[in-house]
Amino acid sequence: MSLSEARPAKRARQACLTCRRKKTRCPGEKPVCSFCMRLGQTCSYGGLEIEERVPDSKPLLTKRVSELESELKRLADYVKHTSTGPNRSQSLPTVQEPSASPSFGPHEASRDASLELSVPSIFDLFQTFCNCQPLPLFPRDLSVDTQSWRPTELLLAVEAYSLRFRGLGIHDDATRRDIEAKTQRSCRLVMQKITVGDVNISQLQTLCLLSILEFTAGNIVRAGFFTNTASYLMQNVRLNGLDTLVNNLDEERDERKLCYASIVMLQNLQGMVPSRRSGSPFDQRSSTSIFEGTTSQESYRKSTVEKLDIGIISASMYTTELWSLACEYALVHDKMDTLPPWHPQSDYTSVTYRHTEHESCMPLRFRLHASNFADHSPSDLSANRSYWSPWLSFQMVWHAVPCMLNHPFLLSLRLRNFRRTMPQSFLRISFEQLTLHSGWIVHFVELIQLKEFEVSDPIIGHCVAIVGTIYLQHSFVEDPVFSTKAREGFALCLEFLRGLSKRWSHVGRMAQELEQLHNSIMPENGLPVDGRPSTRQKWTVNPQLLWNILVYSHVSKAPDPATDIFGPGLVHDTAAQSEPVSSGEIRESDLALIGSAGISGHRTVVPECVTYPPEQSAHQLSEASRHPSAIDPVMHPTQSVSLGTEDQDDLFLQMQDYGKAFEDWLSLNIS
Repeated sequence: MSLSEARPAKRARQACLTCRRKKTRCPGEKPVCSFCMRLGQTCSYGGLEIEERVPDSKPLLTKRVSELESELKRLADYVKHTSTGPNRSQSLPTVQEPSASPSFGPHEASRDASLELSVPSIFDLFQTFCNCQPLPLFPRDLSVDTQSWRPTELLLAVEAYSLRFRGLGIHDDATRRDIEAKTQRSCRLVMQKITVGDVNISQLQTLCLLSILEFTAGNIVRAGFFTNTASYLMQNVRLNGLDTLVNNLDEERDERKLCYASIVMLQNLQGMVPSRRSGSPFDQRSSTSIFEGTTSQESYRKSTVEKLDIGIISASMYTTELWSLACEYALVHDKMDTLPPWHPQSDYTSVTYRHTEHESCMPLRFRLHASNFADHSPSDLSANRSYWSPWLSFQMVWHAVPCMLNHPFLLSLRLRNFRRTMPQSFLRISFEQLTLHSGWIVHFVELIQLKEFEVSDPIIGHCVAIVGTIYLQHSFVEDPVFSTKAREGFALCLEFLRGLSKRWSHVGRMAQELEQLHNSIMPENGLPVDGRPSTRQKWTVNPQLLWNILVYSHVSKAPDPATDIFGPGLVHDTAAQSEPVSSGEIRESDLALIGSAGISGHRTVVPECVTYPPEQSAHQLSEASRHPSAIDPVMHPTQSVSLGTEDQDDLFLQMQDYGKAFEDWLSLNIS
């Protein structure tokens, strides 16, 4: 016998023709190899290969077919169980064994093939535009490979959240329908997991994403349900190290702790922190009390405590607490015994203190002069948006809080029963705070547009809408320079909101209501607005519409209540449809103070008052303001930061622009 005859056949000769043609490693089972059987391909062998393995392959083939049939049967039962329509309420109680739903494990058989193929790119999109913008649900360096063990409901929520950042976003009808379908399916799957008692961290992450998706879609009640459910479930989970969580949030890799922090931020951003008002039949403190200590700043308010050494995500978490207080400030306006804003126990003073204390504790590196946002190229900003996007949200929210506190309309609501003289010192301070911080938000909008930076955090839209109402009020003052810049700023805010609306539908509603507010402004004689206001003209406006824009949950609400959680028997009696305060509608149109500089048009302001010291005129103050102070206010750019040449006027309103208009309004004989 020759050596070639004694040597066994090469593996290539043992492979089927299909595997040999595709250069694939063939198992060699006869008559059909498992590779071809799994792919549904025709399997055939040549006539020269050895037939010794054929008898041994039959038991293995029979076993594999039996296993495949068993898996298909389980899949059919699962799909039938989850897709039952009218009989779903009857089929759910029959799921008694804990393994009924989890039997598919992390690789759920219900996962679509299309979802498997799209998840890697979707996770990249989520990491780029969504994670930590605003919720830090996942580590900042999350690997795409982790999607293999994520449950379907989480992957669907991630995809619904991320798809809006492709192309035209929700302005594309197909994308919008796809987002709605994936949101609904994710909701059904996660609620089933909760029903059968299979809640893990992935389900809590899903609830957080669904809350944002529903809130921005206008389903406020449903979003609150998801947020409070996640909060209640997390309350019953014991986590260690929460006392130092906020100090290490940027580097945290434990997704349980990140989810905890995300629920805190979610409640704050949606203004869902328990109200200080009493008398509600349902006290939400039972589901949110565990978070009160996390964002409490008492730990660093002592004078002996040094400045916090935290990252941008932790700083944003602290800032969301200020935002929740500002949201409550805007919502509550109907108390007859409301203290004047300058009272040490008023809500205005309390939030102002928290805002000022926040400024003293934040790291200096987050200030604009240290970050040099304007000095970076658009490509650098996009490549490092994991830092710059939270940084922009941090800046916008921080500046929006004093804009809300000093908004002339909200101040006038608190002073509706005030019968004494308004202190000139408060008038001055409020005016300066209003113009300063609203100007910085418009400045950041200019920077965003100049750098072509993609904004993804939806809360920024509301910050810009608030400033838009302020600039709209100032568009009708008598001073031409003042009013011109205000009109330009209002147009810039409106343009920004329209651009962001292709990502978030509720921002589109903000832009629409801001336009409606502009169209509702009428001269007191009833004639429509036609260009510049006449001399000492008074204006009327829809105050209810103005208030709705300032309250985040109101302006985000969908116009059709039937899309939310309630059925026809309750939909018209829900708090989402009726005003959440006892006073009902706000009818005093003069409270909006359209055409006045700040709150200077309020009836309690003394006419013919002196605002500047005798040795300083408005012109002298204007000249002095051109020389920057040695004190760098928090998060304010230096004089060298500009969008054009130094000779060009800044678009946002400066104190020197307000000086003359402010004096003119204080000299009016207001009845």
